[in-house]
Amino acid sequence: MPESWSRTDLPRLPLSALFPPAPAAGVPGDPGVTPPMGPFWSVTGERAMALGGPAAILLQVAHPLVAEGVAVHSEYAAGPAKRLLGTLQAFLTVTFGDTEQARAMARHVGGRHAQVRGTTRDDAPGTPAGTPYRAADPHLALWVHATLVHTALQVADRYLGRPLSPAARERHWQESKPFARLFGVTRSALPATADDFEAYWRRSVDDLVVTDGARAIARDLMTVRTSPPLPGVAALARSITADLLPPQVAEAYGLNRTVGRRVTATAARTLLRTARPVVPDRLAQWPHVRTATRRLDPHP
Repeated sequence: MPESWSRTDLPRLPLSALFPPAPAAGVPGDPGVTPPMGPFWSVTGERAMALGGPAAILLQVAHPLVAEGVAVHSEYAAGPAKRLLGTLQAFLTVTFGDTEQARAMARHVGGRHAQVRGTTRDDAPGTPAGTPYRAADPHLALWVHATLVHTALQVADRYLGRPLSPAARERHWQESKPFARLFGVTRSALPATADDFEAYWRRSVDDLVVTDGARAIARDLMTVRTSPPLPGVAALARSITADLLPPQVAEAYGLNRTVGRRVTATAARTLLRTARPVVPDRLAQWPHVRTATRRLDPHP
């Protein structure tokens, strides 16, 4: 990916997206579909998780079948920020919403995914032209889920200084399973334990192929334009994304870990790790966390 690339025609990402209004309260006492108050809630509830959004999406489209589905059936090229925000909103609603809010969001996403099917147009290593794909495939859905889970844990560890213990990682994985099943991942496809998930992750990363189509998505995604404009935000996003991606995947996208990017990522880590302990939860967490907590509190 050349350092000079840019697209000035892409819509700008509103910074207000990081401060969305509080969602609807939901049914009092309804715990939703993901177990409340555990590690999955704790990790997902941090606004800093947005830092991992680009890395998660680039990992998703490093699977040639996902990349083909996005390229053919998505409006991604016209506004990659829209997909980022849509993924984020779905993630937060299913994690912190009540049961019906979560299921309604899953039905909405599932309805869109039902239309995403076809055959690949070009050859890729291990995926010849004409290979069928469908977004509802449980194994493709598992890969998408895995990118969200793994990237969130990396952000918690590297940028918040909050690594999970082995026991907490196991809980985090188990608590993520209802989320995955709601989006079409079958029980049989889900790794049984956190260790099994890590083994699945390593195998899957080794098999990734960054196609030209995936690089085109990356070019648009990493041309970050904000509203209001923030100088340097695109370079910062590329540095953090390069830091979060597996090295071979980052290099395949042209996001090599240069000295400048390593310095920038380290500075961002230091700043966030220092700031988070003193920033109030009401600012550091998504409002969805407070809404869900109030919904579950019998004595608000």
